[in-house]
Amino acid sequence: MTDKLREFIDNIQLIDQHGHPGFAGYFENFPPENRLIIAIDPYRHPEETSNGFPYLREAHYEAYEKIYGFSRQDINDPGKKDDLVREYDQQRNNLKHLIDKAMDAAGVETLIANSFLHDDLKNKPRIKFIPSVDPLLFPFDNTYLTSRGPLSSSVLAAFTHMLKIIKVKYGFSMKGFTEYLEFVDKVLDNFVEKGAVGFKFFIAYIRSTYCEKVEELEGQLLFERARKGETSAYIRLQDLLVWHIMRKSIDYNLPVQWHFALMDACIEYLDCLNLAEMIRDPIVSKAKIVILHGGYPRYDHAELMALAGGLMPNNIYLDFSGRMVFQNHPRILATTLRKWLEKPALWDKIMYGSDVLWGERYIYVGSKVGRDAVYIALASMIADDIIDENTAMVIARKLLRDNAQKLYKL
Repeated sequence: MTDKLREFIDNIQLIDQHGHPGFAGYFENFPPENRLIIAIDPYRHPEETSNGFPYLREAHYEAYEKIYGFSRQDINDPGKKDDLVREYDQQRNNLKHLIDKAMDAAGVETLIANSFLHDDLKNKPRIKFIPSVDPLLFPFDNTYLTSRGPLSSSVLAAFTHMLKIIKVKYGFSMKGFTEYLEFVDKVLDNFVEKGAVGFKFFIAYIRSTYCEKVEELEGQLLFERARKGETSAYIRLQDLLVWHIMRKSIDYNLPVQWHFALMDACIEYLDCLNLAEMIRDPIVSKAKIVILHGGYPRYDHAELMALAGGLMPNNIYLDFSGRMVFQNHPRILATTLRKWLEKPALWDKIMYGSDVLWGERYIYVGSKVGRDAVYIALASMIADDIIDENTAMVIARKLLRDNAQKLYKL
């Protein structure tokens, strides 16, 4: 009954609107003390990356064969491991070539590299970029933020190093608040001039995503107090900068991606409901916000945010990516997608992303899980006589391609 839908989904040229290709290689050029501890890309056996699901184990076998040319027989031969490790490293260090092989194998037309752009990916037509703007939020002493844990500390160290590089690039020396705000605007302008298709916040790795609305008239006083080490003033200055960047995104007509996914015990930091004040604000409510990872695992909160406004649709979008995809079985993901898709108001708001982090094979694995999950969710709605197959094909194309194409103006 749904063979037509299956074939249609398999042939969609995906837009992967959230990934980190070349993630490990990008940070290998940083001083060791400024590298992200999760920025690694070792060769791993498919069993190690299956998350306990035979489905994912098989997907990684397929990815290794299609992208790297590794056979199942060689992968399972302990005597071949050293050779595979060497070959894997050689291929991953030729990212300019490897990225095309991975995208072709996965049926991905365009991939939006997120947060950091590896040199090998610059000027590649199929790669777009969304830069992290988080380094701009932390210009002063950040010692008070280092007690959360090693992951948070490593992200903060990376931001500190990146801000130092940006300051050198612009010849910026710390003066007052007005000059710093002008510096922030110049950096954003430069991102846009170079073709950025959005901005990204992942401050959830460091501090709460709740940001108080602080008027810019308070900026000078907060700036001076923060420079002297007053923590409360520094937090409010960060909040001010977040709201400023959100308003700038409206001027540029660019979406802003926000990382929301459970990482540690600071669960209140990672709740997308922290942005509720923004979607009620008369100005910032005009900003386009993408809730990454569907707010993992608080999918209900992400759904609530995207539906807020009732008959007046808001500008909140949902991304299914990360652990929703690369550490999940498609039938489990389909349950979440089905719940979202039962609200037609969300059909234009859901988008696919691989969140590729630990090797380009995840571009393929993510595409396989994503396609299968969308198929299972829609086929179940057809079976329950909620939609017909033609409607299902329209929805599938929206989720896997059209919604991202429209939002990011690709």
